[in-house]
Parts: sequence; structure tokens; C-alpha cells
Amino acid sequence: FLQILQQKMQHPTKPFDLPDDNVASSSSTIRNPRTEIGSSSSRIVNSRRQISLSLRKPRNYCPARVGKTIIDLNKNHTYLLKNEIGSSSNGACHVYKALFSKYSTKNRAHTPSGHVTLKVINRIVFVNESKELQHSINVSKGYSTTINIIGIKNNFNTEEFKCVSLPYMSHGSLRYILSTRPDKRLPEEFIAVALKEVLIGLQDELHLKIDSRVHNTLNAGDIFVDINNANGEMLIKLAFEASVYDSEDINVEENSNEEEDILRSPPFLDPKKIAIWGAAPEGAIGPKSDIWLLGITALELAYGELPVTNSEELIRIIKKIRKKKRFPISLEKLLIVKKKGWRFKKTEHNLFKQKVFSEKFEKMVVKCLSKNPKKRPTAKQLLKSSFFKKERDIEKFKQFVLNTEENN
Repeated sequence: FLQILQQKMQHPTKPFDLPDDNVASSSSTIRNPRTEIGSSSSRIVNSRRQISLSLRKPRNYCPARVGKTIIDLNKNHTYLLKNEIGSSSNGACHVYKALFSKYSTKNRAHTPSGHVTLKVINRIVFVNESKELQHSINVSKGYSTTINIIGIKNNFNTEEFKCVSLPYMSHGSLRYILSTRPDKRLPEEFIAVALKEVLIGLQDELHLKIDSRVHNTLNAGDIFVDINNANGEMLIKLAFEASVYDSEDINVEENSNEEEDILRSPPFLDPKKIAIWGAAPEGAIGPKSDIWLLGITALELAYGELPVTNSEELIRIIKKIRKKKRFPISLEKLLIVKKKGWRFKKTEHNLFKQKVFSEKFEKMVVKCLSKNPKKRPTAKQLLKSSFFKKERDIEKFKQFVLNTEENN
């Protein structure tokens, strides 16, 4: 007894006696226990709960890092995290490109089945964010992945994480694609290609006569592009609810100076929160509020950014565009001109004098930005407009996206 007591005193138990990565899961299918996440051990879960409560982990805490594998314990499928491609819930939810391996009960083996996008959030640390994600999952139910809408492939919980599996979109969002371009703008002919696919998704999936739903957050960051490596096919899809995430931070260097980034960034409103500051005058109460956001998205794509610091400035720009029924050379210059009699009028006139966009494009956007929602067209009516009826060169748009990747 004395010998045992002395040994205990020499090797006291650690405060949180967590097992290391070598502890194997109870599942017989695990090949490499060092890289598995989702163990069924309740001891690990309880210990991690204590750590998260006592150390108060920061918002960016996420042990589901690249190289790890998350297991869907219900179906025994696995997700190997390849690289981080974005985030949501203000950084609480991490988004990864993951290799999906499907488990066969017949063969009792895993078969690699291509890449997916996997949203991962620590539901023990981020309780409120996890509840919001679950709400988005519930709203998204019934919307499977289609040609134009990104739906949910699978959602599951481990003891520590809430996970959502989505189709993998190889090139991220339009906002990310444009962020890699010097002028951050999308040529008008490509705006027509992208927004046409968005309108088809709204018409066929969301803005239905029966069970109509509002997208609510429609913006350039919710429009994703995928180009299939095997056959070269390009798909443009609209993220909705649980499939929405920010992909603008792809390939950001870890050692970048945050203070320098802030100084370089213009003091404009965050476009990710466009649903708040750029919402339709009547609020998000129906399909017509999505059409308003489509108009705002068209402005962002056409000019590269919206140089506004408050909602009032955005409304000022829209009012001037409505009045002139055409677009200025620069949105920023339109805001900074001072009202000093004829000088102001002359300066404003010069901004609208040069034609930078087609009349068809300007007319379409002005209709979307009508103050009265009854005067805004539906998605179906917009698709019949001359701007979207004209045939566009899809291959040129695809090459534009591929060149973005090569130049990055």
C-alpha cells in the first residue's frame, strides 16, 4: 500500500487528463486513429467541456484543423479536412474543402467519393452560433442541390461539432473572384451570365407561388462558381441559408499584418452585412425584397465595390440613378461632389455624360431598385428582359474565372 501511495505522489494526475491523439476510437472502421475526430468516448467530451468552460476559448478556436478527419457516427462516413476555404458566423464556424469517403455496410470499408465543402462549428464553445446554424439547416430542408441552388448534402453532430456537408464549389464566390482582380469589377456581359443563373434559381426554387421563400441575404458573396476539372463544365449556384459562407479569405497569408490590412481597406460598409444596411425600403418581407438586393448586387459587380459609409449614402446614389436613369462613371465621385450652385450641377452632369454601361443593363437595374416593390419586376419577368435574353459567351466567362486563379 505504501509503495502504491509513493508512486501516486511522484506521478500526480493531470488537471484535465486528456488522452493524446493515439487513443483509438471504439469504431472498428478507423484506419488511422491519430487523425480522427468524433470519438464516442464520453470521457473526452467531459474533459473538453471543462477546458472550454475554464479557459474561455477565443472565437476563432477550432481543433478541427486541416489534416484531421471528422466522422459521421450515424452513417460512419468520413471527412478528411484538406484545407480551409472560408468561414461563417463571424468566424465561429470554419469551412473546409474535405475529401468525403462513403462507408459501405456491405463491404465494411470506406470509398473516397470526391470533395465536398464542410462547415464545422464547435457546438460546445459556440452555443448560440450552433443554434443559428441549426435554424438555417431547418429552413434549408426541402431544398436539395439543384442546377442553380446550393443545397445541403448531409448534416450531423459529433460530441463536439455540428457539421454541414455541401457541394464543393471550386472557385469560391464572385466577391472572392473579383477580390483577386486589380479593378475588382465584373464585365457587363459576365454580370448577365451570373445574374441570369441567380434569377433562374429564385424563380424555380424560392419565389414559388406556393411555399414562396425569401433569400434575405442575396449579394455577390452568395453567388458561387464551380468548374469541373474532368469535363470543364462551369456551374454558377446561389447559396441559401445553411449553404451560405464567406469565401473571401481564401489563400490569405497567416503572417499578414492586420493593422496594415485595416489601413489599406477603404472605410466602407461591410458588404457581408448587406442584408442589414442595404435591405429594401419595405424590409425583407417578400420576393420583391430579393429583387432589390439583386439590383444592389448588380451595382457591386459593375463598380467593384459600393463606396458608402452608411445606408443614407446608398439611398442618395440610388435616387440619383433613378432620376438620371443611367449610371455615373464613379459612385464615389458622385458622393463627394459638393452642392455649390452651377459647379455642382456641372460636375454631376460630367459624371453621367460618359456612357459606361449599356442601356439594357441600366434599365434592368433601375427597375430592380424601384422604391415601390409593386413596380419591381419578378424573377420571371426579369428573365424575359432584353438584357438577359441576349446570348452570352459562357466560355469567355469561364476563361475569366480561370485567369483569376492563374493570376492569384
